[in-house]
Amino acid sequence: MKLARLIPVLIFYLLTLIYSCERDDPYIKVTEVSIDKSFLTIVESHTEQLNAVVSPFGATNKNVKWTSSNESVVTVDENGLLTAHKKGEANITVTTEDGSKTATSNITVRESWMSLSQDVIESAVTGGTFNIKLSASNNWSVVSNPQWVSVSPSSGTGMLVDSTSITVSITQIEATTLSRSGSVIFKLNNREYADTLLINQYNFSYSDGDHETIQSSSVGNGIDLVFVGDGYTLEEVRQGKYKNKLLEAIEHFFNIEPFRTYRNYFDVHIVYAFSEESGISDHINTKNTKFSSKYDSPNSTRMSVDQLLSFEYALKAPLISTLTETLVTVITNSTRFAGTNLSFSDGKSISIVPATNLPYPNDFRGVVQHEIGGHGFGRLADEYVQRNTSISAAEIDELKLWQGWGYFRNVDVTSDVNEVWWKHIIADPAFSYVGAYEGAYTYEKGVWRSEPSSLMNNNISYINAAGRELIVKQIKNLAGETFTFNEFKLRDVRETQALTRYTTATSNETLKLPPPVLIRVD
Repeated sequence: MKLARLIPVLIFYLLTLIYSCERDDPYIKVTEVSIDKSFLTIVESHTEQLNAVVSPFGATNKNVKWTSSNESVVTVDENGLLTAHKKGEANITVTTEDGSKTATSNITVRESWMSLSQDVIESAVTGGTFNIKLSASNNWSVVSNPQWVSVSPSSGTGMLVDSTSITVSITQIEATTLSRSGSVIFKLNNREYADTLLINQYNFSYSDGDHETIQSSSVGNGIDLVFVGDGYTLEEVRQGKYKNKLLEAIEHFFNIEPFRTYRNYFDVHIVYAFSEESGISDHINTKNTKFSSKYDSPNSTRMSVDQLLSFEYALKAPLISTLTETLVTVITNSTRFAGTNLSFSDGKSISIVPATNLPYPNDFRGVVQHEIGGHGFGRLADEYVQRNTSISAAEIDELKLWQGWGYFRNVDVTSDVNEVWWKHIIADPAFSYVGAYEGAYTYEKGVWRSEPSSLMNNNISYINAAGRELIVKQIKNLAGETFTFNEFKLRDVRETQALTRYTTATSNETLKLPPPVLIRVD
């Protein structure tokens, strides 16, 4: 009897328990789905994981299906793992099993790629080791190389950001062999893409980037001059044209006062640089040369050059000083009259000088002495007139700014002989020929120079007294010696013969070298 009464009670509690459990674990529907990468760029043969985010977090059925709109470009497996097959675009869609909610990721597949830091190695007779960088999207291997060339490592992994350092070793060439060439072929594994490194070896004593010291200083700390050439092929270098032209420029540099008197203060180096093509670029023709030297326009004497590479090659010489105290010169394999100096506010300098074949005073000597000796080392301003106007207030401010940095103190914007930069020279009876002559800094009015004619006026082989003093001050400063005006006077040489040498070429307005390119360095 009691058992019969308990059965309904037990059934009641059992039903209550079942109902309670059903309320604790209800079915939660999917409301939306997203992909953790809405846009993605991937390289051929690479893989990438996509992840689906199903909402709400506690959804009962989170099963999804992945599909690709173009499986020839990219496929996706059941877990969202992408595999890129070829260049193109595709949409990857994820669909929920519950409610068919969808989300899409836009996929771009790029071609596999490989890049070498240089395409050519030029080697001298002894061979040696050369270091290059290789960047690749995929794993790679060396599939071919000459017997006289070894490569280490010969394989590597693809790295989208970093590059691999590779050492290329070349054996010595036989004495009876004039030259030899071969190719190292790098190939992406399981891809058709390859890149080639050409190796040229010549029976010549110097490799690209090697230096040769032409002169060592015997006084002071040593002042570095570095000469390189541009537009000279390795064959032209091997035949001696490169070195001979640089040596000629060096002799021209020192064949004027005060450089002749102070020559033993200088360390002079040449650095070998081999160009793919002979000559340099202009507005019509583009030449593949080491320093990318070029004439800026058909009627201009202004030139440009790869500044960073010029400094990089200068550093291959055994410099005593820093680049801010080193004079860098690029001699170009060309004969058109032109030339340009790049002056940096921190003291660096690059002079670009073609081997012009015009007669005196606009000859190779004239351009060397004007651009390298005058602008580059002496930091002298041009003293010729090219504009029949007065200098503007803005130009005066710019001139004074650079004069504050030690440039262009051979000109002034006052005619007062008691105020000009060279007033102490005017006051000395030994320099009675020095005064203040209007017309300089390319302006006819408002700027004065110290003498009627000089190197910075018409390229004659004569630097005026104000210019000579500024150059000697620079020599003494870089040499670590103290400048005194009395010592300057004692050693000063005035080359008056250049002043009496007349030529109609000096009046040719088309033969004016451009003012320096002024580059401020923060």
